[in-house]
Amino acid sequence: MSTEVKKRVKRVALVVILFILCGLAYALVVSLLGFGIPCIFRLVTGFRCPGCGITHAALCFLKLDIVGAVRANAFIIPIVLFVGWVLGYSTVRYIKKGFMRLDSGSKIADIGFLILLLVWWVVRNVIGI
Repeated sequence: MSTEVKKRVKRVALVVILFILCGLAYALVVSLLGFGIPCIFRLVTGFRCPGCGITHAALCFLKLDIVGAVRANAFIIPIVLFVGWVLGYSTVRYIKKGFMRLDSGSKIADIGFLILLLVWWVVRNVIGI
């Protein structure tokens, strides 16, 4: 393994560790205080954004309560899968090649996911979930 690849692996590991620590700290604050960051979109419009309930869903995931996570935001499973794929793909690409630019296949997947997210946003407000 080249020294440049080793440096990239160390950078990725540091970012992952910092991200996990920040997430756990936020989860601890939310759990102890009983509230998280409010949704500005919902406060202003009264409608739920596609991400409303994500904090509660993430806390449920930490407790391995998949049903509770889906009740908090039914789109959590596609979000977790998509974000996991993007992070995994980008990380491997960065470690191997040294850059994170998206290729055309990734852009198509991103657009498809955004369309699904917009459909979810409309459906959840029309049906009231």
